[in-house]
Amino acid sequence: GLAPARMVRSLNEFLLGFSRLETFATLFVGIIDLADGTVRYCSAGHPPAIHVNADASEILTLDVQSGVVGAFHDIAYQDGVTRFSPGDVLLLYTDGTTEARDPSGAFFGEEGLRDAVMRESAADRPFEGFVGRLLASLDAFTGNRLEDDVAMVALRFDGLDGTAAEKGDVRVRGAGTRE
Repeated sequence: GLAPARMVRSLNEFLLGFSRLETFATLFVGIIDLADGTVRYCSAGHPPAIHVNADASEILTLDVQSGVVGAFHDIAYQDGVTRFSPGDVLLLYTDGTTEARDPSGAFFGEEGLRDAVMRESAADRPFEGFVGRLLASLDAFTGNRLEDDVAMVALRFDGLDGTAAEKGDVRVRGAGTRE
């Protein structure tokens, strides 16, 4: 029943209780309220999640950001909230995605990721295979030479209908990861 920022604050204190110097983690904690169509989240040092609307005409960055976990006492963690409509997608990714380099050394970057997301989430493209297509774009950019780990998770909000509510169906569909 805790808010995401409260959970992260508790985890931070727990890790500081036994971790060595310069040991930290990044993470994204989100609580999805299906009835309300919202996600309350805390992004702790993690790259900003991307919210793609259903027709792929707009991409929003979840820009409420907090510091890493396990590095400092008394760090302030904040909750952010975003509202989803049926068909909207939430994309989470690690920094290995945007820090990937092409053979000449240029970064894929936030802009490269946004371009790939727009291209691969176009209305004529199915959600199934979305993460695979993003990873293929990244592989093409790097010449299949990733130097850092890459993980991606995509969730589509399908709404909540009466049948799904009776069955307890979550109505959020995931689209794979690769690390």
